[in-house]
Amino acid sequence: MRPDLNIDLLRSFNAVAETRHFTRAAEQLNCAQSAVSMQVKRLEAIVGVQLFERSKRIVKLTEEGEIFRRYANRMLCLNDLTLAAFGRNALQGRVRFSATDTSMCFLPAILSRFAQSCPLVELEIRCERSWEALDSLQAGETDLALVTQPCGRKGGQLVKREALVWAVAQGASVEELDPLPLAIFGPGCIYRKAALAALDDCGRRWRHAYNSESRDGLNVAVAAGLAVTVVPVSALTPNLRVLGPDEGFPPLPEIEILLFEASSEAALPVATFARTIEETLADNPAR
Repeated sequence: MRPDLNIDLLRSFNAVAETRHFTRAAEQLNCAQSAVSMQVKRLEAIVGVQLFERSKRIVKLTEEGEIFRRYANRMLCLNDLTLAAFGRNALQGRVRFSATDTSMCFLPAILSRFAQSCPLVELEIRCERSWEALDSLQAGETDLALVTQPCGRKGGQLVKREALVWAVAQGASVEELDPLPLAIFGPGCIYRKAALAALDDCGRRWRHAYNSESRDGLNVAVAAGLAVTVVPVSALTPNLRVLGPDEGFPPLPEIEILLFEASSEAALPVATFARTIEETLADNPAR
């Protein structure tokens, strides 16, 4: 018979993964350290892989352990949601979430999915640059941040890779101008850095035609046929045309979209929304 995963074993595993310490995990779970060690060993026997690297000074997840943790978090969230659905009250609370312009194109699918399972949870959403979102997170003003740059911060989880492309308005021929007019974010943006480096490397002359702190501000200039811009493929709209090697445009690198959480011991609504983000982006691979 195929073995089943026990929720208690998953909670012990998760506690050790969060604290990186068997004794602290036992204190968190209000049980003996030996019991936690035994439960982790039982779990490793069930899945057939080593989940932790152990020494006298350090406990860390193996590569397989990192993968298993994502599944364990989903199972624990689903367990808690199921119990909440059949309890006296559905899951309630508030999630304070910050996202970049890039991340905003995924929000309709994320919010729709989350509303189906947690219709009573209040969402407070901000649109900020990556460093602003991470500053808000560090200041305790938000619970989650979905960003495109780690900005020197550690702890973010990679949830999606996305290709960048050159884009211009349908019907426009502004890409033929020399120097090339650009509608692009200001200094500090990885789009800008990648775009200018690619143009310089291929010897294409360019000029800053339009600069904005928001994607909407850039889109106005691009939609008017006045400039070329750089967007992730998921942010492409029907009124945009992609420019590639045939038009003399160099390839651009992929960007990484990262999810940062304020606390590894987040409240259930926050943890559930985080898992919803991961699952939604995993179900929508980059084009």
